[in-house]
Amino acid sequence: MRNAAFDTGVFRSRKVGVPVIAVGNMTAGGTGKTPVVELIVRLLSQRGVRVGVISRGYGRVSRGVVIVADRERVRVDAQIGGDEPVQIARKFPGVPVVVGERRYDAAVAVVEECGAQIVVSDDGFQHRWLYRDRDIVVVDGASDLAAEPMLPAGLRRESMPGLRRAHMIVMTGCRDDREASVRSVMLRRWFDGPIVAIERSLESIEEPRSGARLSMKRLRGVACFAFSAIGNPERFTADLARAGARVVGERRFRDHHLFTHAELGEIMQRAREARADVLVTTEKDFVRMYSDPDAMKLLTGELLLWVPVLTARAVPAKALDAMVMELIEDLH
Repeated sequence: MRNAAFDTGVFRSRKVGVPVIAVGNMTAGGTGKTPVVELIVRLLSQRGVRVGVISRGYGRVSRGVVIVADRERVRVDAQIGGDEPVQIARKFPGVPVVVGERRYDAAVAVVEECGAQIVVSDDGFQHRWLYRDRDIVVVDGASDLAAEPMLPAGLRRESMPGLRRAHMIVMTGCRDDREASVRSVMLRRWFDGPIVAIERSLESIEEPRSGARLSMKRLRGVACFAFSAIGNPERFTADLARAGARVVGERRFRDHHLFTHAELGEIMQRAREARADVLVTTEKDFVRMYSDPDAMKLLTGELLLWVPVLTARAVPAKALDAMVMELIEDLH
């Protein structure tokens, strides 16, 4: 009913005076939105645009609008700003990140207080009070979106015709070109715009103990114990395997989970029992522990902790590049 109210003009979206790109999805859970947000931020930043990111900031203990990072520094930790916003802020120094339950209020703050020329809204497809110039919907290519039941029976947030509001569909997690092709054909029933696939890869390793960035070659043949609290942990272990790591053990928690010291101690014990050479966790999980000195002592003691850094690219690249360039041209 709410979507119908927007579609018929009963409710109206509000503009913030600069172009807005929303990256969202049709389901609750891990479709791989954050790498897509980061890819768009990278494309805009490389072209000299002052881009700002807004998000709700899931898992944070704060309320209202919070400036996670301005153009000078990261201001708050993951408890206050949320894990994914802080991850983006750490990864892109100089890119302002603002969180707020109301996306419009967060967008106003990132434009007026941080000087953003283009706003990227993380998880913004269903938040229609903020006007978007482009809507990108991220779909898990390894599953059948149309077969997923609606909430609360399943994970789908809205009916399939909602895809017609999108300007582009981005598929993540496709196992091969054939699967990507099959999913694209199925989505054409509801969407006739550009569909691109996302290829993920691990580009480097962050080593918190030394502060060094290591080559991905260091992972080859290394016995790793993986732990994570993300929406799709299978994708993380698959990334490690593709990089040549030997995953000798794993511990999974629910998305956005705050690790206790007891849990971290258990992880260390299980890693020792599995004869792991290193502990590995995701960037998102690391930022939740980064501001806890006692947690970092636990994780950087006997075993090395490695944090693989993820990157993504669109295939074909030209469709996403063209969308970005259209918005940049609108600035002039």
